[in-house]
Amino acid sequence: MTRAFREGIDRSRRIQQPARRRTWKPFRDLQGLSARTPTIGKAMGPLSDVPAMVTIENEQWVFQRIEQGVLYNLTHRLIIHEEGEAKTIGATSGMKTAMQVAQAMASKEGKIVLIKPL
Repeated sequence: MTRAFREGIDRSRRIQQPARRRTWKPFRDLQGLSARTPTIGKAMGPLSDVPAMVTIENEQWVFQRIEQGVLYNLTHRLIIHEEGEAKTIGATSGMKTAMQVAQAMASKEGKIVLIKPL
């Protein structure tokens, strides 16, 4: 018995299983998501200039809605200038939070954030 374990299984008695290569085609896999995006966007209604948080759950894009009351409480917009174009990265409900975000972006990302009152 010990000799069988020490020597292993004879090559002629081993099962031959070819390695299966998986092919991943990202464009084909994501085509369903990108096709549904315009329909979902129309169903959401009018857009505001505050970027929405998007998550992907069960191969569907889920846009997190912002309640109207939250939009009224926003006081400052955070803007980054990239490639000659202004891009809104978010909005805050106070100057203190806006300053914290701007300082974090400056120290970690090396980017300057413009804080603009709404």
